[in-house]
Amino acid sequence: MEELTPIIASLEKDNPAAAQTLTNFQTANNQALSRVSELEKDLKTSAEKRDRLKTIIRGATGLEEINADTLADVLKGGDVEVYKNEITSLQSKLAEGATAVDDVSKTYEEKIFKLQLDRVVNTIGAQTEVHNPHAYNVVFQELLKNATMEGDDIVYKNDDGTTVYAEGGTPATVMSQYDAIKADDSFAYLFKEQFKSGGGKAPTGPKTTNGGETIRRSTMADNDKVKYIAQHGMGAYKNLSY
Repeated sequence: MEELTPIIASLEKDNPAAAQTLTNFQTANNQALSRVSELEKDLKTSAEKRDRLKTIIRGATGLEEINADTLADVLKGGDVEVYKNEITSLQSKLAEGATAVDDVSKTYEEKIFKLQLDRVVNTIGAQTEVHNPHAYNVVFQELLKNATMEGDDIVYKNDDGTTVYAEGGTPATVMSQYDAIKADDSFAYLFKEQFKSGGGKAPTGPKTTNGGETIRRSTMADNDKVKYIAQHGMGAYKNLSY
């Protein structure tokens, strides 16, 4: 994300709020990439342990392919009692190795998913709308419930695999779930007053230009979007016509 540095520098004088927003995004992105790198190292270490275990088994048994049939052949070729304890030990080590690899893979996938969700939640402006990091974590944990990956998209599924639907009958998204949290009075304490919805104060901002034309998100230039959000907040931006 080094390409953001000159953009940030150009914005700092005329639009410090936008420059800070991009700086925060660049910092969060660099931290996410660092965490991914650490997870990849953990997975590589686990794979190396698995390969060393296979080498030990091949050296002890003379087997190239290790499975139930080849282990049975080793037993047939000698005294069963001589091999019984060794085979049991090897099978145990194989199981432990497989479990270790599965655990690391599962942990890696979970952390990658959380990073993806975190990026989406930050994109919709959650960090600027809540009071503090603790409030953000509460919101994030709520958005994590029933969330899963489907292709390249984050979707919401019930425990039985059926789709979770948002208000209005459309499939739930991170955005719709986030809006539902903001509209829930029990979570109102997490948000700054200007970003509350439902029973709280609705975020507002101009919806027309000085010439009376409707301001639409779909036709705004990127720089204009940044300026609008910096001046009026993400909530007001999302209330504009598409």
